[in-house]
Amino acid sequence: MAELDVKHYLSIYKGRKDMMEKGITNPLPEGRKVINEIVEKLSEMPLAEKIILERKESTMVMMDSQGNTLVVFPRLSDDQKFN
Repeated sequence: MAELDVKHYLSIYKGRKDMMEKGITNPLPEGRKVINEIVEKLSEMPLAEKIILERKESTMVMMDSQGNTLVVFPRLSDDQKFN
């Protein structure tokens, strides 16, 4: 998958967190948790560091440039996806 930097992902997820906090979006509890976790972890990293998104065993994982796992995205059942 693509390797983009912390600045890229932090911008995206800060925007999602802002929309969530303003009530514009209403993600599932699992989504809220992962958005907050991503913003928290990326806020502590250098903006130019590369971030890797990779599928491992049918699960999407966000890693730093050293291959350390930052976030494991939750897998949702089919009935959770569109509620």
